[in-house]
Amino acid sequence: MVKFKTMKYKLLGVSTEKEVNIGDYIQALAPAQFLPSIDGFIQREELKQYREENSKMVMNGWYMHHPENWPPSEKITPLFVAFHMNSLAKEAMLRKESIEYLKKHQPIGCRDEKTRDALLENGVEAYFSGCMTLTLGDKYKNAKKENKYYFVDPYFHTNWNAYTLLRALLRLIFNWKDISTISRKYPLDKKGLRKKLILTTFYHEYSKLFTRETLLNAEYINQQSTGIKAAFKNEEAYLKEAERLVKLYAKASCVVTSRIHCALPCLGMETPVIYTEDTNQSEASACRLNGLRELFTIINWEENKLVKQFKIEGKISIDNFPKNKENWKPIRDKLIKSCKTFLNIED
Repeated sequence: MVKFKTMKYKLLGVSTEKEVNIGDYIQALAPAQFLPSIDGFIQREELKQYREENSKMVMNGWYMHHPENWPPSEKITPLFVAFHMNSLAKEAMLRKESIEYLKKHQPIGCRDEKTRDALLENGVEAYFSGCMTLTLGDKYKNAKKENKYYFVDPYFHTNWNAYTLLRALLRLIFNWKDISTISRKYPLDKKGLRKKLILTTFYHEYSKLFTRETLLNAEYINQQSTGIKAAFKNEEAYLKEAERLVKLYAKASCVVTSRIHCALPCLGMETPVIYTEDTNQSEASACRLNGLRELFTIINWEENKLVKQFKIEGKISIDNFPKNKENWKPIRDKLIKSCKTFLNIED
């Protein structure tokens, strides 16, 4: 009997990292909605060593912590869309072996314009594709929005010294009830008084732009922490948690977040979302955003305070929330078309 080779379909995993970001599995969930089957995961930092069955794989995501493990094995048939080459690994990712590999699989769809430009400068055909998580509305969009809203790792920061500690203590005394209420709901690795002191900065700055009721009644979510790896034991559990969060965001009335893999899915599912960005972030963080930043409604963290990049009358609330932009939709449509073509799916 002749045995026919069957193509497998794999997703990108990152569970070898010390700290898991569920946003990486939200990225995996995006191509998963189109795959005819999910036949396991290949770890991002082990792509070069892969020696199992021939597999198709959508190579969306952040590359990589250990560029010596790049390029991927020839056992992987890749679709390069939403590909981000981080500045920390850029030099190694642009060596001759990598450029030759990428040219074999061009054009390369890049998640950000910096990755696109770096590849073009090295002779690789590349284009800005945006992020695959913009396609999550294809499966998860929910027209029935609930009276719930979420703050998902909203950005704020305090430079601690004697003065800022004293200021935090005074703010905590005067706002004890409200900060205690938020502290019970806000997932942080820190606990007790230390946690409350940290949240004084959040409460002080966000209460300038958001109504008190909004801050007290919101639900708070952390997509990345040391506790995630302990709570979920394998790739399937991470993916299931990613799907649970995406379904929450799909039904939310609105979301405020510093996580691009919360903000982008919200756009794709047409959930009103504000993206909070640190204007003083590192190059390794900022390089992810060229081309994506223009899709968001943004509040910046500038010189230790929040600054709106949009106009709205009064304080922000569930009933007074800015509308999403529409410029992401053509990007979403092209991503879906590319993915379906790669997988031989007919509309």
